[in-house]
Amino acid sequence: MSREEKRYLIEVHVAGICFRETEKDIEVLIAKRTDNRDLYPSKWECGGGQVYEGENFEEAIKRQMEDELGVLISKSFVFGTYEIDTPDLPQKKIPGLKFICFFNGYLNGNEPKINPKEFSEWKWQPIDDLGKIDFINGVSEDIKKGWELYTNCKTAFR
Repeated sequence: MSREEKRYLIEVHVAGICFRETEKDIEVLIAKRTDNRDLYPSKWECGGGQVYEGENFEEAIKRQMEDELGVLISKSFVFGTYEIDTPDLPQKKIPGLKFICFFNGYLNGNEPKINPKEFSEWKWQPIDDLGKIDFINGVSEDIKKGWELYTNCKTAFR
């Protein structure tokens, strides 16, 4: 059956990794998922979620970073794809795009404001100290890869 004959609705996600450089460190913004989440409860991640109808990917990652973490991003760029396995749902896999996000300040005040339905805590974590964090599988590696790309491309993307 072709697309013209039937409308197929699927869920698509975006995930962002937001870096900042301080005088002492290079840090990544991370947040701990609440313990009542269906997927990956109590695990740490970097933010993201579903693309809404009428949004493109860049609009979705900007909204997600504002809504979930209260941060503004000046620019973002795609650095990979991912999928969330959901074998118990009709859509067995949720596809997504990974973004590197250029931190540009806070939505309100001078620190992140996490969505309490999504996260229980947040922190700016030095990227050379990720080993102690209980991340969703693959997130630590994505942070490291994202930082390499960020440092190699930041002049071109600012």
